Amino acid sequence: MGKKTKIKINKGSEPEVNEEIREEEPQISAEEAQEEQVTLSKAEFDKLNTALEEAKKKEQENHEAWIRERADFSNYKKRMDRDQDLLRSNYKSGVLEKFIPVLDDLELAYQHRPEDGEAASWAEGIELIIRKFNSVLENDGLTKINVKAGDKLDPNIHLAVSSEDSDEYGSDEIIEVLQNGYRMGEKIVRPAMVRVAR
Repeated sequence: MGKKTKIKINKGSEPEVNEEIREEEPQISAEEAQEEQVTLSKAEFDKLNTALEEAKKKEQENHEAWIRERADFSNYKKRMDRDQDLLRSNYKSGVLEKFIPVLDDLELAYQHRPEDGEAASWAEGIELIIRKFNSVLENDGLTKINVKAGDKLDPNIHLAVSSEDSDEYGSDEIIEVLQNGYRMGEKIVRPAMVRVAR
């Protein structure tokens, strides 16, 4: 309760307000509050205990669901990063693959270079261009597959275009590399084209 105000009104004058009458709310000290005991029936206690157990169970379920969601999001993020890396790698290898035939032509021209005379001088320039070209491709992750005569045929990295009898090489051994193969990391961009002994 708050204070009560007594108003006295006389005819023809302003109302008089008398604030002397006050009623205050009873105050309870901290000691008295501690001494006050709450008594519950067994049914009320069991009901509160059940509600507490259900709240704990719900909290545990929410916590586990949060952990699962967090793990799912982390896996999703990793999968997206992998997909982005794969997409970038595929795009890059697709672009670089278009330059391989140009390099093939340069290497073919260099193999058939003149050995002497005025025409021999341009061969040095072609060789420098080939080195530069290979360097640019390697810096972008495209590397030549190392294949030489005598290696065993590996269908994963070699493409056999002919099979011939040979006294010098055993069965399934490479006789000659006709066209270089290239890889980007583990991905084979183009297999090496080879002739194989029977």
